[in-house]
Amino acid sequence: MGRVNWAKVIPTCVFFFVLWLLQGQLSTLYEAVEAACGDSGCGEKIAVAYQLLSLSTLASAGGIAWASWRFNTAFHKDGKA
Repeated sequence: MGRVNWAKVIPTCVFFFVLWLLQGQLSTLYEAVEAACGDSGCGEKIAVAYQLLSLSTLASAGGIAWASWRFNTAFHKDGKA
């Protein structure tokens, strides 16, 4: 077995960790807004906003993972750390 390519492993872990953190906070926000909304019928607006924010958390996690990948590939050039 060869060596582990940390320049690929670390950004993948960063992506999933950041996505987990952002989605957790988004769920907390969703619950707070849903409780504040009550029976006023704004559920459709909340659902659309949640979907847009969910996509933005995915894009944010991707951007942070990409930055991590760029850093790690620069740090581990040619497999030498």
